[in-house]
Amino acid sequence: MSQLLLVDDEPMIVGSMVANDWASIGIEGVHKAGSGLEAIGILASTPIDIVVTDIRMPGMDGLQLCKHIQEHYPRTKCILLSGYGEFEYARKAIAYGTANYLLKPVKDEELMDEVGRLRELLEREWEEMDSVQRARHTLRVHLPMLRANLLNDLLSGIRLPNGLLAERMNEYGLSISTGRHASMLMVRIDESESAIPDPSLLEYAVRNIASEILEAEFEVWGTKDSFGYLCYLLQGKADGTWDKDAALRLENIAGQLVAKVGRFLRGTVTALVGEPRLFPLEIVDQYRKSLNGFRKVPRSEQGIVILERDSRSQYRSLDSLYAPPGFQGLFEAGRWQDARSKLAELEKEMREKKLDTEEHVTEVAYALMNAFLYTAHLQGKTLLELTGFEADILSEQGLFTRLDGVMEWADMALRSLETANVKEVKDGKGTLIPNIHRFIESRIAGDVSLQAIADHVGLHPAYLSSLYKQETKENISDFIMRYRMEKASVLLRTTDIRIYELSGQLGFQNPPYFSKLFKYYYGVTPQDYRERNGK
Repeated sequence: MSQLLLVDDEPMIVGSMVANDWASIGIEGVHKAGSGLEAIGILASTPIDIVVTDIRMPGMDGLQLCKHIQEHYPRTKCILLSGYGEFEYARKAIAYGTANYLLKPVKDEELMDEVGRLRELLEREWEEMDSVQRARHTLRVHLPMLRANLLNDLLSGIRLPNGLLAERMNEYGLSISTGRHASMLMVRIDESESAIPDPSLLEYAVRNIASEILEAEFEVWGTKDSFGYLCYLLQGKADGTWDKDAALRLENIAGQLVAKVGRFLRGTVTALVGEPRLFPLEIVDQYRKSLNGFRKVPRSEQGIVILERDSRSQYRSLDSLYAPPGFQGLFEAGRWQDARSKLAELEKEMREKKLDTEEHVTEVAYALMNAFLYTAHLQGKTLLELTGFEADILSEQGLFTRLDGVMEWADMALRSLETANVKEVKDGKGTLIPNIHRFIESRIAGDVSLQAIADHVGLHPAYLSSLYKQETKENISDFIMRYRMEKASVLLRTTDIRIYELSGQLGFQNPPYFSKLFKYYYGVTPQDYRERNGK
């Protein structure tokens, strides 16, 4: 409901106007004044929406009153009443922001129609203003997210026209200049016994420390990428230049960040300082090179600063991941304890040799996923049906960037797989294949003939051969040969053992025959294989 002020120095006229049915057009309160000065007093104490005033009044006339209202109450609407129809009055009234100009004598219906129109106009203006304020408030609340999303879009390779990018950056209040060099600082929050156990709160605290020390020296634009890294695009203040001095300051600040997180949060972060590139043209290339450099840094190396140009380029293979028996064979044979032992051995190797980089962790994750998928599909089931886990779990942010995450997931999937009982246990067949495989693996240098295996499990050789082929879809001799060749490849890559000694350890009495079989299996001789892949 609106408030109306009627101003006229003639009491009868103003009294007549007050008597109208103003409530019918949404006017809640009606006030009256006999002069401009009296009207000013009412305006100062009461929120008036619409003022109806005569032009000709002693002391302060209607034009002066309208000017005062425009200067002090710009949202209040005015209607001028006058017996003079001169254009000059109308022109001044418009200049003073008066909503309308009516000639006296004014009919009640005409005045009420005009007041009613202004009331509706005011409502629309207030609604629009409220909408704008809500939009501005929403923008302020979501500004950090909008800034982060825009930078993530750029890092992912989305190209925006320069004009549109500049417009967005200006709208979001970003001071990074296009067409100038910028560097990128990437921060990884490492596993540690921090003073803040909640990961999200720890990240928030790290962000605050990073913003505080970076913004003192640089223009900063930050985000968290899809791999869980904190990424800060940095540019020199004022002119946006980037020189050797700026690079040295950034290296020093990165060291301060690592130290402050350790001191104040008792946490560890690893920081990688990227080479300066032209923004936005080369930002994707810069990000990808920094990302590639970071993926080579072990998780076990915590609390350090790395320069992109010095990031490690050497990549070492995971011997225990591919050493026979493989996970696929262990799952298929239902050798659950052996699979757990292999997982433990793999984790130990990665930690001791500092192979817990994101590149290695991803390799392990996909190798395990492939083994789980193969086992599920062999049974005519989906991975979800067999283990309770979806295959697309790999895409969940951060799940496979840490070794602990992979090992925890693999253990849960393995327990689900075991509970599901991959192969139906009938007449003791469920334990037969694992028993045969363990016998072969433990005695590979000795007698692993069909007769020796049959004696071990207490079955006739012919029946054993047929049963094994029915269960595994391959001959026992095929498994023995594959295991020998895979074992040989691991030993050639990881040891200095002589080839004739190696052949003996694998049950070959004739080394040249072993070399011939190895070349048939891998396409190269054992010595060539060692020179290409190992020591």
